[in-house]
Amino acid sequence: MSTSLSEPPVLVSGAGAAHRMAEFIRYFAASAGALCVDTGLYRLGLQAGIAYQWAALIGFAAGAVAAYVASIAWVFEARTIRRPTLEFGLFVAIGVAGLLLTEALLWLQVERWGLPPFWSKAGAAGVVFIFNFAVRKTLLFGGRRAKAERGPPPGGAIRRP
Repeated sequence: MSTSLSEPPVLVSGAGAAHRMAEFIRYFAASAGALCVDTGLYRLGLQAGIAYQWAALIGFAAGAVAAYVASIAWVFEARTIRRPTLEFGLFVAIGVAGLLLTEALLWLQVERWGLPPFWSKAGAAGVVFIFNFAVRKTLLFGGRRAKAERGPPPGGAIRRP
């Protein structure tokens, strides 16, 4: 990292950057799968006559479960929380915050701006994707403090080639 005040710090470089990029790509792929679950159930709910708010809740809950399973099994190597029940609870809490953000964005787009509910969901999903990745990575699956303090995750360390 640069020590000069006139030069910007180097935030991403070398093998660490490649590792973070690979992790982000895996998170993107896992989230795409979870989004398919989420949006598919949302669309089915709308077609069945369920209010968009309830359809979003049902889809989001199913998508959150899919995202958690993929996150611990495939996406993230490091786990900050050693107790699986606490980790899952925090993962869900972050998901609930994402759900509240989704609902607020849907309300804004549908009720205030008059946009169609399905396309409004697409815009909200992009915002919530970035929010969820950043918060989950920081609190559950990485960060400087976590690297210094954590032991192996439940079930032993998971290492990828």
